[in-house]
Amino acid sequence: MKSFLNLIRWKSVILCLIALFVVRFFLIESFYQTVAGGVISSLSILEYIIFCLSILLIVIASVLINEYFDQDIDKINKAEKDIFIGKFISEKRVLNLFYILSAIGVLIGYIVGYLNGFLHLGSLLIAIACISYFYSLKYKRQFIVGNLVVAFLYSMIIFLPILFELFSLMKVQPEIFKIIIHPLKEQLLPITILFTAITFVLTFIREVIGDMQDEEGDREGGCRSFAIVLGEKKTKYIVIAVTLLLIPLIYFLFYYYESYVSFLIVALIIYIPLIFFLKELRKAKAIQDYGFLSELLKMVYVSCLFAITMLKF
Repeated sequence: MKSFLNLIRWKSVILCLIALFVVRFFLIESFYQTVAGGVISSLSILEYIIFCLSILLIVIASVLINEYFDQDIDKINKAEKDIFIGKFISEKRVLNLFYILSAIGVLIGYIVGYLNGFLHLGSLLIAIACISYFYSLKYKRQFIVGNLVVAFLYSMIIFLPILFELFSLMKVQPEIFKIIIHPLKEQLLPITILFTAITFVLTFIREVIGDMQDEEGDREGGCRSFAIVLGEKKTKYIVIAVTLLLIPLIYFLFYYYESYVSFLIVALIIYIPLIFFLKELRKAKAIQDYGFLSELLKMVYVSCLFAITMLKF
């Protein structure tokens, strides 16, 4: 069981679930109660839980198909005890699990979408599942494309619930949608886009760091990562430059906090780990160093999720 949980990267799955929870209760609900005069979300709690289930099934399916296509690379990058496919579960069963979980996730998406006036939620999930498949099959091995694809997919975890909510509200309660359209554009959408951008940048950085950690196996697998194409030194410069993009993105949050104290807390719990990340990146050499940096970026993402809970509309 432990090996299977590691196979599906259970920590990342839980982080996705936390992100979906935070978006619902600290963005959508907070906006409705504070700005929109107590408007009730078009999705009930039960419907949102089912919606989250569909997202998590697609996420797990995406991880499985990536592991399926990465077997040769993993034999080099992972220790023998961490190899699960072929030892405890067959390749065929992993591939079938991908199809089954994707199909269930998409079906749930269509059902929840249909009940809430946004049938194409299922179509979006099909697109995400297909992108995940082709990422694992092809894009992962292309220079920069694979990093951008993963960053896009993870950033959708923040954006998709808001998108679903807006389209559902527009279809199910059009009169309310017309009333709150202005604060939607002025407050909820800018914050959502901001956090989607932060998630995108953090994921992109983490993917590049992961490629530096897995350089040996990726080279044998025909991947063209930053580390392989440009070398370690130039890749570090790129990571530093992209990390610096987070400074203005986080600063823009200032406008959405009630006090300087709230902003200061948020700035410290994000900026300090980022500064430490840049410091450790400069001297990173071993695989373990890059593994530590990857975990540090996860902590920064958790801090960003905490930052959402302190926003005031």
